[in-house]
Amino acid sequence: MDKNIILSKRLAAAASYIRKDAIFADIGTDHGLLPIYAIMKAGACRAYASDVNSGPLERAKENISRLCDCSVLPTCVLTSGFDGMETLGLTDAAICGMGGELAAEIILRGKETVSKPDFRLIIQSMTKLDAVRRGLWRAGFDIISETVVFEYGKYYTVICADFCGIDTSGAHDDFEAAFGDFAVKQFEANETRAGYLAHEIAKYERIEKGKALAGLSVSEEETVIKWLSEKTVTNLTEETE
Repeated sequence: MDKNIILSKRLAAAASYIRKDAIFADIGTDHGLLPIYAIMKAGACRAYASDVNSGPLERAKENISRLCDCSVLPTCVLTSGFDGMETLGLTDAAICGMGGELAAEIILRGKETVSKPDFRLIIQSMTKLDAVRRGLWRAGFDIISETVVFEYGKYYTVICADFCGIDTSGAHDDFEAAFGDFAVKQFEANETRAGYLAHEIAKYERIEKGKALAGLSVSEEETVIKWLSEKTVTNLTEETE
């Protein structure tokens, strides 16, 4: 029987934030690999695979049966977001592979479950990272770390935030909402950082060009490009030191 748990880079980055002895939930589990990893590799004492649809939970159950050989197995829960999970004693939870606005909505709806001292949220959003960060700040979470990986031709950002109980949304500007705090942002490799910055600059240059052709103001795009270019210079300086 194959006991190897193979995670994609983005899920491996998410898994790296699961704490030892955690009571962990994977919201929107899809295949159950994170809860399996949480128990088998990360040292979680309990884990839950949660999804709003039965199909992903069936896949999760198959993987649990195939991969787990421990006495405590992940539990599959058919529910939406954190609904009905208030009494499970969760300490850590992941929301991966969803849109940013949906992830932020799940956090808000699950306030009764996640608004606890030192509760940890691990978010990997496919879109609207600014909505995720703003949602975390409004919900009283402090973003302590971010990891960027490059996989399948795309850059994925995994955000790790711990509950502090203070709404700090007013203390963060638009740049930090869009790109995160580079003081706590880490990249899997130097080339990942360089590629990420180049990708973001190119994206805003395309927007700038389109708006200019339409006769619209491009001041916002110029500001973003300048800010990202400064980060690129910082990156080059760090590499040569």
